[in-house]
Formats: sequence, structure tokens, C-alpha cells
Amino acid sequence: YKAVIKVFIDLYGKGLIYRGKRMVNWDPVSQTALSDEEVIFKDVDSKLYYVSYPLVDGSGKITVATTRPETIVGDVAICVNPADERYTALIGKEVIVPIINRKIPVIADEYVTADFGTGALKITPAHDKNDNMLGLKHNLKAIDTLDATGKFTTVELMDDQPSELVLSYNGVDRFALRKKIVEDITALGQIEKIEDYKGQVGTSERTGAVIES
Repeated sequence: YKAVIKVFIDLYGKGLIYRGKRMVNWDPVSQTALSDEEVIFKDVDSKLYYVSYPLVDGSGKITVATTRPETIVGDVAICVNPADERYTALIGKEVIVPIINRKIPVIADEYVTADFGTGALKITPAHDKNDNMLGLKHNLKAIDTLDATGKFTTVELMDDQPSELVLSYNGVDRFALRKKIVEDITALGQIEKIEDYKGQVGTSERTGAVIES
């Protein structure tokens, strides 16, 4: 261990390496990063939530399908496929994120699969590896809304001047938060439908906990 630390410090001192933010597989129970080989993917019965984001100019809305509504307050963009004619006129416009009321852009990238969900993808760079890739590509801010234990945190949300509702989520576990946010978005009339969905989640080989990116 001491040898490893010594070499890292030595290389850093010579300007050959640097420490930067990277997306990792995080086990919120054992409080450690995991290699890809330590992540076990399991089939789960999940839900697909269809959430509407109103356009800032009042001309309509765009609907996004997500399995993780608890990360919505960290959204920084909606991404569509540039060849998808349904959304061509919306590229470059802004929408309002439910609950947090942040204005975010509609962007285009060929990464988005037009025939999954609604063909519109919410981008939350701090909580998904693919979103992180798109965030770096399009120079989008990553807003982390979960702490190291998997509980909601408002630390990186203060620039948005969060409402009392958002502040009340502070310290709530990610899975309890999912139910709470769905209830609150439903109360706003912005949950269009909920479908059963067969998906996969990555779990920790060490603890069995669902990992966080």
C-alpha cells in the first residue's frame, strides 16, 4: 500500500498524472469503488415512468421515459436523435425540469435510439455512464444529487434556489425518493403513464447492493 501511494505521489510530482473526476461503479454500502468485473447484473421487474417536460415558450411539451425518476432534479438536457422528425423543430429550445424548475436545452445526438421509450432521453451526467459521456461531449454540467450512501443531497443544487419541497428530500434514501418524487410529479400532472418494464441493474459482488454510477 505504501509503495503504491509513493509511486502515485512521485508521478504526480513529475506532472505525469493528474487526479480528475471520473465515473465509477460505487457501492453505497461498502463505501468503495468497484471494477466492472465486480459488478453483477441482475434482471429485475421495474417501471418505466413517462414524464412530461413543458417547453419554456409555452408551445407544448416533450415526454421522456425513465426508469430512474429520483435523478430528475439532476437533469441538464433532453437529447433526441437528429434524424427523428418528431423532434426536429424542438432542437435548440428549452424545457422546464419538473420539481426543480430548471431550464434545460433540447439537444441532438445520434447516440439516442429513436424507437426506445419516447425517443427523448433525459441527460443526468452525474448518475449514468452514458449520460456522462454525452455530457462531456456537449459540455453539460454534472449535478450530483446523491451522497456516498445513496441518499439525496442538495449540496450541488443551491444555485437552483431549491423549493421547500426539494429541500425536504434531503437525506432521503434513493429508493424511497423514487416513490416520493413520482407522487409529487403525479400531483403536478406531469406523469403521463407508468408501464411495467423488464430491466437490469448492476449490483455489488461484495454486498449485493445496487451500485450507483
